[in-house]
Amino acid sequence: MTARALVVLVLALPAPVVAQVRDSVAARDSARRLLPVTVTAAPIAGAAGTAPYALSVRTTAQLPAGTAALALDDAFRAIPGVQIDNRFNFALGERISVRGAGARAQFGVRGVRVLVDGIPATLPDGQTVLGHVDLAAVARIEALRGPVASLYGNASGGAILIETTTPPTVPIEATASATAGASGLRRARATVGGVLGPVALGAALSGLSYQGHRTHASATSRWATARVRHVGTRSLLQLGVDAVDYDALNPGSLSDSLLRVDRARAFTGNVTDRTGERGRQWQVGARWQRQAGGDAGHAGVRTPDGGIEAAAWLIGRDLENPIPRTVITLDRTAGGVRAVHRGGVSRLAWTAGAEAAMQRDDRQNYGNQGGARGALTLDQLERVLNLGLFAQSRLDMDHRVGLVGGVRFDRTTFRAEDRLITATNPDDSGERTLAAVSPSAGVTVALPGAGIVYANVGTAFETPTTTELANRPSGAGGFNPELQPQRTVAYEIGARHARGRVRGEIAAYRSFVRDALLPFAVSSAPGRQYFRNIGRTGVGGVEIGASADVLDRLRVDAAYSYTRARFRQDAAGDTVLAGNAIPGVAPHRAEITATWRARGGWAAVDGRHVGRLAVNDANTAWSPAYTTLDARAGIDALRVGRVAASVFGGVQNLGGVAYNASVVVNAFGRRYYEPGPGRTAHLGASVVLR
Repeated sequence: MTARALVVLVLALPAPVVAQVRDSVAARDSARRLLPVTVTAAPIAGAAGTAPYALSVRTTAQLPAGTAALALDDAFRAIPGVQIDNRFNFALGERISVRGAGARAQFGVRGVRVLVDGIPATLPDGQTVLGHVDLAAVARIEALRGPVASLYGNASGGAILIETTTPPTVPIEATASATAGASGLRRARATVGGVLGPVALGAALSGLSYQGHRTHASATSRWATARVRHVGTRSLLQLGVDAVDYDALNPGSLSDSLLRVDRARAFTGNVTDRTGERGRQWQVGARWQRQAGGDAGHAGVRTPDGGIEAAAWLIGRDLENPIPRTVITLDRTAGGVRAVHRGGVSRLAWTAGAEAAMQRDDRQNYGNQGGARGALTLDQLERVLNLGLFAQSRLDMDHRVGLVGGVRFDRTTFRAEDRLITATNPDDSGERTLAAVSPSAGVTVALPGAGIVYANVGTAFETPTTTELANRPSGAGGFNPELQPQRTVAYEIGARHARGRVRGEIAAYRSFVRDALLPFAVSSAPGRQYFRNIGRTGVGGVEIGASADVLDRLRVDAAYSYTRARFRQDAAGDTVLAGNAIPGVAPHRAEITATWRARGGWAAVDGRHVGRLAVNDANTAWSPAYTTLDARAGIDALRVGRVAASVFGGVQNLGGVAYNASVVVNAFGRRYYEPGPGRTAHLGASVVLR
């Protein structure tokens, strides 16, 4: 499907405007009054609020307003246990780490399962690419931390559920917004939508241009989205299309000595090889939910009466990715189906489901000749097939105590067909099948008011991705036969209180990982990462989160995470790692956001502290701790007739602190550091026509 065809399709299927009706009379009147639908893909037996594991939710009203929307860290502020490193590098994307899982990722997201509008953004091999998500449209976030969320499969850190912008509840609405800022930031977005009876339609077009605070770091992205949703008395059908076309340069990481000379420079080799990524991605998805009895109700179709949920999706992606000494091309097709049944009798509730997904990667590697393709060095077809079966049940012993048990079975098959075979290059075709059963169990005790305490034990199974399997230091094709999946066992206790003016959560956990997957570099391919199983690691910590509404005008959100990630046993070469800190994981992380709302306007400040962290296995180099402060403000709802306008702006890193936004673990040549920008600012405006 071409980019032009996608745009035509998007314009034909305008973006989602979700509505809900309680009966046939409300359905006929839905153009005037529609109730919001709360949709969550969490396969939780019973209410999500009583789940026996760490769970944080941010709704539209709680998400930070007026940000530059460059990366997900703008939305994930003050959520304990979640570390998002905005690398300011659109060729690689942000790095998401939950309780230490995912910190090793060179690009994309690893160790965390991500769903967007109920459709998996995580591929069958466990890698997540979020380039198709327009960050300006994020409206709700659920962060489930720990492997007891392994009902989602192939992830040890947990799951992140993202819902995009809720639709207008009027016959027609159009919006336009624009943002400009430092480092050549330009962003524009336009939407149109409306409702007709029980059907809601809408479309959105968005564009981003960014020069970056470093040389060789520019990026452009163009998004198009479309949604159709139909709400019946007991069912909800959602159809969605997302497409993105992007082109981004990669300035590379720097050594400490290069940082001292010029923090804004790019690494010379990256400039010479024109490193970056050009690509297109499209996604089509459908989600259907039906309630077993009664009508949909204000809370959506998930009620104790149970129901059925089914989803299907198809993803296409093609890219050209020049990296040092190599140009990678990839043509990817992926898709899957998922079905869930929820039911309950008396004090017993259950969830059971199955999912199947496939992935087909047509991969070629070429020599890099100034960013152009040289001699072909690898040509192979990679296929991944994943089957998952899961079940969870909850038994309420009385009105206070609940027992939860769950189990998931995963079977993932990797196949590689080597198509570059010569007299000196043998056939490296092969197949690998990785399977595991991952059980979990938990208990909750309700406290007076709206609080609970809980405890759980969970397991997780995480396979290498196709990229990690295909990147062999020897340069051979096929899949690395020595790379094994990592397994995690974790224990957790916690408590949370979710209602009233003061809300809070606290959790303490300990996890043990066998055959942990960690990156390393070789001199023959500087800037490229390979992976190995490092043996046993242990991660433990404490997470604290709190929110408070003060005097109806001031809201304060704060979070602190202490993460102790250590190697337990293994040796790499002659270096004994036991007791060393696992690189890339910040041991201390604290965030606070304070938002003051007055009539017609608002102002906010954001503070963040990240502790010193190791950048290599040997712990001979560290990235220094840093503290930054941001400020945002806006004026809302300047109305003239049917038009409402708003203006907003912000300043990031008010103190101009020199800090490293991210690190590259075990990088060759000690180039561990990806510097963040100094003081920057942005200004934007939006207009709504009804």
